Amino acid sequence: MAARALQARLPGGTRGGRHLGAGDAGSGIAGITVIDPQAHMTYQPFLPEAAAGAIEPRHLTVPLRRVLRRCDVITGSVAAVDDSSRRVVVSLPDGGTRELTYDVLVVSPGTAPRRLPIPGLDDRALPFRSVTDALALREHVLSRLDAAASTTDLAERRRLLTFTVIGGGFAGLEVLGELEDMTRRAARHQPAYIGEEVRWVVLEAAGRIMPEVTPALAARVHAQLLRRGIEVRVGAKISSVEGGQVVLAGGTTFATDTIVVAAGSVPNPLLERTDLPLDARGRVRCATTLQVRDRAHVFTAGDCAAVPDVTVPSTRTGEPATTAPTAQHAVRQARLLARNVDAFLSGRLLRGYRHKNAGAVAGLGRRRGAAQIGPLRMTGWPAFVLHRAYHLWAMPTADRTVRIALDWLVSGLLGRDLVAVGRRDAAPCPTPTRRRRSPRASRRTRPERPASSPSSRSPAAPRRGAPTRPRPGRAPSSARPRPTRLPSRSAAPPTPRASRRSRWPRCSRATSPPWTRRRTPSRSRTRRSRSPGRASRSSTRSRGTPPTAIRCPRSASPPRRSRSGSRWTTRARRGPSASRTRRSRRPPATSRPPAPARRTRRRAGPGTP
Repeated sequence: MAARALQARLPGGTRGGRHLGAGDAGSGIAGITVIDPQAHMTYQPFLPEAAAGAIEPRHLTVPLRRVLRRCDVITGSVAAVDDSSRRVVVSLPDGGTRELTYDVLVVSPGTAPRRLPIPGLDDRALPFRSVTDALALREHVLSRLDAAASTTDLAERRRLLTFTVIGGGFAGLEVLGELEDMTRRAARHQPAYIGEEVRWVVLEAAGRIMPEVTPALAARVHAQLLRRGIEVRVGAKISSVEGGQVVLAGGTTFATDTIVVAAGSVPNPLLERTDLPLDARGRVRCATTLQVRDRAHVFTAGDCAAVPDVTVPSTRTGEPATTAPTAQHAVRQARLLARNVDAFLSGRLLRGYRHKNAGAVAGLGRRRGAAQIGPLRMTGWPAFVLHRAYHLWAMPTADRTVRIALDWLVSGLLGRDLVAVGRRDAAPCPTPTRRRRSPRASRRTRPERPASSPSSRSPAAPRRGAPTRPRPGRAPSSARPRPTRLPSRSAAPPTPRASRRSRWPRCSRATSPPWTRRRTPSRSRTRRSRSPGRASRSSTRSRGTPPTAIRCPRSASPPRRSRSGSRWTTRARRGPSASRTRRSRRPPATSRPPAPARRTRRRAGPGTP
C-alpha cells in the first residue's frame, strides 16, 4: 500500500494502472525498490469469506508487478539490515544473496501468527494467514463431513465432526462464523444425522470474546453464537492437544480432528534481525510522523509500527497509547507515509498521524455480523452490509473490487460452491490380484503340437496341391499327429450318445415313418442362378447338403416337437472345410433318396404277339 502511494509521486508515475503524465515535478524520489517474499499482496480481512467459498481466493491477491509498474520488485527475504552503513542483504529464491543500498528505508513487514506454547499444537493446528491456508482449511472441513458420512464408528464420527477454534477475537470469530455457516449448508447434502452431530467449539483464554468492542456488544454476539449451537468457552486455558485430545485446565477433555489457531498475531520476526529500536511487544518505535526514533531517514507503518495514538490519553506508566493493528489505520498510515517521505527528500514540513478510531466491523457468517461505529452498535444483517461495504472500499485496485462484487452476486444467486477437490484423505484401493484358474479338462482333447522356433515359420502359406517339404525344426508330416476330421457324406452316421436328448434312434430316410416325411420342393420354387455357370445364394441354400442322419421314433407314436416346431435342423457344409448350422422350413431337394424303378408289364390283348 505504501509503495503504491510512493509510486504515484514519481515523475511520470501511475495510479491504479493509469498514467499520470509528468507526475510531481518537485518530488525528490528518484526510484523505488520493493522487497517481498511473495509476488503479490493479500487482503487478509476477506480470507474467512474465501475459506467459506463466497469469494474466489485469487481475487484477494494483488500482483505487485502489475500494480507497481515503475518500481523494481525483488522476490526474496530480507536476511539482515545494517542501518549504520545503509545496506540491506536479500536472500533470493535460488539460494543466492544480493546487497542493496538506500537513502530512505521504509520498514513495513507486517505480522506473523502467534505461536502458543501448548504441547502437540504445532502438529495438529491448521494456520490461517494466507490464501493457501484458507484453501487448505476449506478442503479439510468439507472432507471431514464426507469421512463422517462414510464411517460406521460412532466415536470416530463425533471426533470428525468436532471443530475447534482457538481465539475469540475478530479473526477467530470471523473464521468460526463463516465456516460454521458453510458446514450447515454442506450438511444438507449429507445424511440427516450429520447436521445434528456437527459441533463447533471456540476457546478463549480471556474473560470475554471480542476485546475490540464494548462489553455490551460482545455479550450480544456471545448470545447469538449460543443460539446457533456454537459452544463458547471463555477463560479456557488449554493444557494439551496431543493425539487430537483437547485437555483444558479444569479437566474437561474432548476429541477433535480440526483445530484452527486464530489467537492473534505478533510483529514479524524480521525486526529482530535489524538494529532498529523495538518496544516490549516487538514493534518498531516511531513518532507521529512515522519516523523511527533517532533515525530520521527510516520510516515505518502498519501492524509492525508502534504509532502513538494522540486521540487516546496516555497509560498509567506514562507511555502513550498506540494504534490498534487494524486495516483502517494501515490504509491511512500508508498514504501519510508516502507524503512524508516525499516531504523529507524535498525539505518540506512533515505531518503527524492523527486518526480517531471510527469503529470496528466483523462478519460472522452469511447475513450475520457485528459492527460498532461510534455510539452505534448493531448486529445481524445491517452489520453484515457495513462489513462488506467498508472492506470493499478499502480493497486495492478497481478490478479486484469489481471481481469481488461479482463473486458476491453469483454466490447470492446460485449459492456457494460446496465441493472439496484439492484434498484426498481416502485410503488407496488395493491392487486386485488375478487368481490363477486351475486347468480344466476340455471335452475335446487336441494332440499337442511340438513347439517350433519363430525363425522357422513361413510368412506365407503354401499353395494347394504344391509339394511341401519338411521345415527345419519340425517333425515330418508323417510323424506328426493329425487332428480328427468330421466324417464324409458317404460315411456311416456316428453312434448317438446316451443322453436324455437322444430319445429317438437315428435312421435313414427310407425307414422313417410317413408322418415324418416331407414333400420335395418343386422346381418352380427353386430360384435359378442369375448368371450362367454361377449359382445364386438363394438357390445354393435351397439345394443344401443332405443331412447325415434323421431322427425317427422307436414306436408308432408321433415324435415330440422341439422348440423350433416343424422346422428341421440341418448341418450343411459350405466350402471344403467350413461347416454351418442353419434351419430351413423344408428339407433340401436332394435329401430324399430316389424311388426304385418300377417294372410295368402290359396285359396281353388280342393281337399282341
